[in-house]
Order: sequence, then C-alpha cells, then structure tokens
Amino acid sequence: MPSATMPIPPATGLIFQNGISHPDLWLWDSWLVREAGEVHLYCLALSKADDKSTAVWPEDRNDHGFHVRHFVSANNGQTWTDKGGVAEAGRLADLSDTRNIWSGSVTALSSGRYLFAHTGISQPSPDRPFVQSLNANLTSGLGSKLGHQQSALSCASRDYEKIVAAGYYLGPEETLGSADGEDSGPILAWRDPYVFEDADGIIHMFHSAKLSPKIPAIGHAKLKVQGDNVSIDKLLPPLELPDADEYTQAEVPKIYHDAKRDLYYMLISACDRLYEGQPDKDVKKQHRLYKATSLCGPWVTYHKAGSLLPGLDGLFGGSVLDANFDTGDFTIVAPYTEMAAKHQQLSFAPLRRVNIYEEPFEAAIISA
Repeated sequence: MPSATMPIPPATGLIFQNGISHPDLWLWDSWLVREAGEVHLYCLALSKADDKSTAVWPEDRNDHGFHVRHFVSANNGQTWTDKGGVAEAGRLADLSDTRNIWSGSVTALSSGRYLFAHTGISQPSPDRPFVQSLNANLTSGLGSKLGHQQSALSCASRDYEKIVAAGYYLGPEETLGSADGEDSGPILAWRDPYVFEDADGIIHMFHSAKLSPKIPAIGHAKLKVQGDNVSIDKLLPPLELPDADEYTQAEVPKIYHDAKRDLYYMLISACDRLYEGQPDKDVKKQHRLYKATSLCGPWVTYHKAGSLLPGLDGLFGGSVLDANFDTGDFTIVAPYTEMAAKHQQLSFAPLRRVNIYEEPFEAAIISA
C-alpha cells in the first residue's frame, strides 16, 4: 500500500522558466485550463522524499500516494509559479480512491463553473493495487482545494457488467486491477478522464480504455449535471483508433476543436508496453494525434504519414497550450518520462512547437 504520510510540500516561491524542474517534487502528466488571461497547469506530483526523509525515486513512485499539483502562468507558459496541491486520495465516500489519485482534467463549463475530473485507485487485495474509477466534481473557482464526492461516476469493479456490455474489455473480475496486468498484457485501463463541453452544451467524457488485453481504445460517455451532482447520462461504445495495433495503451486523452473547419482533434499519450515487468529500455512512449468530424468518430490519423507527432521524444502526458488551426502550429507542454536523463526525469520540458500540416519530421523548442 502507498504511504499514508507522504508529505505534500507547500507552494514554493520559485519562478520556473523553460519548463518546471521542481526541487521537491516529481511531476508527470498534464492538463490545462485558461482563466482571465492565465494558464492553469495541473499534473500528478510526488514528493522526492517520504515523511522520514528517505529518498523516493521515479521507478518506485507507484508504491506511494500522489497528489494533484497546480501551477499558473501569466505569460503563456514562459514561466510558471507553484500554487501547491489541490487534491489527493481519499476524497470519495465510496472508498474508490482510497489507494491513490491518478490523472484527469479541469474544464471550464458554459455555466461558469469548473468540472474537475480524476482517476481514483483502490486496492481490494495486495495483488490487485490498480482498480480504477472515473470521478468528477464541480467547483466555482480554481484557487482552492477540491471538495469530496459521494461516489465514482464509473468504477471498473462496481460497474463491471455495464462496462463490458458497452463493448469495452476488462480482465477477469477475480483479477481486476492486478499488478501483473490483464491476460498477460499491461494493467487495467479505465482511467484519465478528460471532459469536453461541445457547442450544444453536451458534456462529454473521454478516457483510457481497452478493446482487448493489448488493444487500446478511448472510452466515451455523456455526462449529466443536476445542481451540484455529476453523473453519467450514457456510456457510449469505445472509440477505436486506426493504428492501435502499434501500441498497447492510449492514455491521458485531450480533445481540441477547430471551430472554423468544424474538426475535432484528439491528442493521446501512447505506450507500447507488452507486459508488466517489461524492461523500460524496451518500451516506447509517444504522443499521437487523430482527427474527426464528429466526437463519436470515426477517428483518423491527423496526417497522411500517420498519427505520431514529431520531436517529442522522451516526453509523455502532454497538452496543447496553443493551437493555431490556420497555420497548423501547436504549442505543446509536456513532462519528461522516467526514462529520460537523470536531470530531466519527471520534470516539465521547455515548450515544444509542432506543425500538424507539414511533413512530420521535427519540432522546435520554445525557450523563454
């Protein structure tokens, strides 16, 4: 089980430039929202030392409890300030997030409120530490810690039959959330909820899912908001990706809309891990991009050359900071993976700029 006493360091007064290399925290995954000219960046975070001052290393991070960290930029990502932790495990009354908290999203709704989503992790037995749930709650602002929820929107354990009936793959119930993965593949995928409100005011949720033990998909649902309560209105069929046979996990999805051309873009972080325990040196982590004329698909690769975004080697869990659909220029904020050089591991890289219309050969580094 994770440590129940992992410290959550207070916000530091440092100004971070050309990325975020935090002196006290490992950082990974990302999601963004804009408010009043500022960019709010959220990510997973873990103290580099436990409550006994024992060092915690990236390769051991799943043995400890994470929190969601909040950073703010007033100059479009050139510099960042640390605003501290906003959420941690144990926020759900149904206990579906008692073990840990994983990635999610923050969405500004047309109602003026914000919808915070995250993954909850529970551990029903020592060999099943990764049972996942999708969660969301409403708040009026971005500056405070998140409140508590009564129950998960969707829990892989509680809603097993409903999820499978909708066309998704989940491993055998008796081994759900196994540390050894699902049927010799990577671990369960029912995580990383990203919420998107369309032009008609319909609130969609997208998340990491599977079609089979080693074939990834993106989960899709419509949400319903009644007062302060958020629930799933309808669980839709999984969204298939055209080249999903090239990797095994589609994680932390993001949706962006080109309103002028009425095209949707989906950014995912792809991992080709074949089985748990596979050496990291044999695993590739990439950013891939797809497009569609409807949120329900079909989704196709963003470029005739494929879905792989160039110039983002060593990065994972990225987000689009800016998208110029006329020129095709996307600005990406993303952290380095745990497989990067020691001085880069689990820190945010300088901004990258890629062009989605040109031949996908390289990306430029944007420095302050």
